[in-house]
This record gives sequence, C-alpha cells and structure tokens, in this order.
Amino acid sequence: MVLQLQNLKESNEFLNILFENITSALFILDKDARIKNMNESFSHLFKKGENQVVGNLCGNVIGCEFAVEANSLCGETSYCKKCMLRSDILQTMSEKVPTYKRKLSRDFYSDTQKVTKHFLYSTRHITYYGDEYILVIVDDHTELENSRNKLQEQNETLRILNDQKSKFLGIAAHDLRNPIGAIKSFSDILLESSSEISDDEKMEFLELIKESSQFSLNLINELLDISKIELGKLNLDKKQSNIQEIIAKTIKINKIFAKKKNIEIKFIVSTAISPISLDRNKIEQVLHNLLSNAIKYSNPNTVISLSIIEKESNIHISVKDQGVGIPDKELKKLFSAFGTTSAKTTANESSTGLGLTIAKKIVNKHGGEIMARSKLGEGSEFLFTLPVD
Repeated sequence: MVLQLQNLKESNEFLNILFENITSALFILDKDARIKNMNESFSHLFKKGENQVVGNLCGNVIGCEFAVEANSLCGETSYCKKCMLRSDILQTMSEKVPTYKRKLSRDFYSDTQKVTKHFLYSTRHITYYGDEYILVIVDDHTELENSRNKLQEQNETLRILNDQKSKFLGIAAHDLRNPIGAIKSFSDILLESSSEISDDEKMEFLELIKESSQFSLNLINELLDISKIELGKLNLDKKQSNIQEIIAKTIKINKIFAKKKNIEIKFIVSTAISPISLDRNKIEQVLHNLLSNAIKYSNPNTVISLSIIEKESNIHISVKDQGVGIPDKELKKLFSAFGTTSAKTTANESSTGLGLTIAKKIVNKHGGEIMARSKLGEGSEFLFTLPVD
C-alpha cells in the first residue's frame, strides 16, 4: 500500500513536470469559464502570474480587448455572444465536442499595451472526480503570422514593381521607337544622298537628329531616375542654400528656350527668404521641369510668372503660365508615371510624361508638397513647398 501511494505521488509529480514544461499554453476552466489551473507557458504568453489568473474569468485573464475596453466581465460584453473562443468553450462543456486548432486573430491587452495576437487553440472536455472541466491548449503563431503577412506585403510590392517595370519598358520602347527611327532615317539620307541635298536641308535633318537624340536621352535619364526612386535610392545631399539664387540660375537657362517663342519669364519675390537646407541639384531639376513645361504649353508672346514667398515655416514657389490649360478631371493624372493629358504643346515639343512624377518624389523627399491648378484655355499654375529649417 505504501509502495502504491509512493508510485502515485511520483506519477503526479511527473505529470506536473510535463504540464509545466509543455511549450503550448495550457489552462483548465470550470463550467463558469473561470480558470482553475494553468502552466508556465500560459504565464509567459499572457504575462500574468498564478495569483492574477486562478479563479478569474478567461476573457479577463487573457486581456480580451472587448472585456478590457468595456471594463466588463467576460461574458457580459456586447461582443461575447459572437466570440468564437467562448462559443467553442461552452459547446465543448455542454456537448463534449472538442475543438482542434481553431485560428483566432484578435487584439489583446498585455498590461496597458494593446497588441494583435494570432493563436491556434484546441479544447477538450475532461471529468475529474465527478466535476467537469475544459482543457484549452493555445499555440502562439503571432510571429509566424506577422512574418507571413510581411512576406505577402513584400510579394505584393514586388508584383507592383514588376508591373511598373513592364509598363515602363513597354512605354519606353514605344516612345523610343519613333525618335530612334527618325535618327536612323535622316542619317541614312545624309549618308546615301548627301550630294543631292541642299545645305539648308542638311541643317534641317541635323536639327531633327539632334532633337530626337535629346528626347531619347531625356527619356532614358528620367527612366533611370524613376528606377532609383522606386528602389528607395533617392538620396539627398542637403546643404544650406539660397533658394533665390537657384531660381535665378534656372530662369536664366530657360530664358534661352522661352526666347524662341517670345515668352517672358518674370521672377517675383514679395518677402525676404530665409536660407534653407536642400539638395541643390534636385531642386534645380524640379524647377527646370516646371519651367520647361510652362514654356512648352504656353502660347507665343505670353508671360510666365515665377513667384516665391515665405510663410508658415515653408517656402512657397509658384510657376504660372498663360498657356493652353488642363481639363479639371485630368489634373490627378499629372503626377503619376507616364501620366498624360489631352493638353498639347504649342510648338509640337516632346514630353516624356515622367518629369512631374520625379518632381513630386523630390519635393516629398524634402518634406514638401506639390500641386497643380489649371483652367482650360487660361493657363496652369504649379506650386510646391519646401520646409524652412
């Protein structure tokens, strides 16, 4: 008899050791869904000791968001009737029907911090000395689920980038076909029939070759810029700079192109402007794009106004033309890659459709915003901001 009691005691100790060392969180509930016992893994998962657990309702112990936020007991919130875990526990108690690895994704409170957890839980009905209990086994899959979600997000990002790459290649091939074809055709004519062509025609052909080459080069450069931006490689070399000097330099360069259409560029400064930290080359790129677009879409003998003002800790820069304008419903296309509108350049100038996309990325990277206003037939205004340090 003494030997049997010793064996029973040792068996219970062995079972307790197993119970405490199982990596799944185990807890035992009575018919009222109050926790009667739990293992060490449960304490680790829900960050609560035995004195905070035993005798308390399941939902309150595990930090169910609905019980915590309603400051109510488990079973008394408006959500409890829809709670899958509670429903399975009650069904297992009443019908002795087990639940096997049911997935539960929900927000829980750990101390005062709200976190999303992903569990797999199983329930089993047990009877001990005439009393009925439910054994609940919980496996934490939060880290695995987060990794899976992150992988799905990465795959979706790669899919989008791959679609963009295919779109870029398709559009680039389409847009490069004509200028490269023109270069080849005019080069062939000059090489094969040079003696039969007048000097004026030769100069015309060379000018067309130059324009086609420049368009192709611009498109390739902008495609490279877009690729760097999409890969997160838009790095800024920011230095304290005088934005007025940068604008004046950009205007000086673009006046050469404006002169061909007898367009005047006015620079308006209404307040003193503070030096700001920026990447000079990148901001020049933005200004060149806005001014060159204004020239392309302006009628001859008109005025382009470039104004700058400092207010509310930001530098506001505006480029306003008296050109053809853009239909209101097409404005949202302007800053998307290869976004095109029905607006036509006034002297058949070429455009890649990438410049404004790049400008937006550069301005946003500086912490600013860019936008457009336009009215068909009355011109357009492009505005962007740069934060003062």
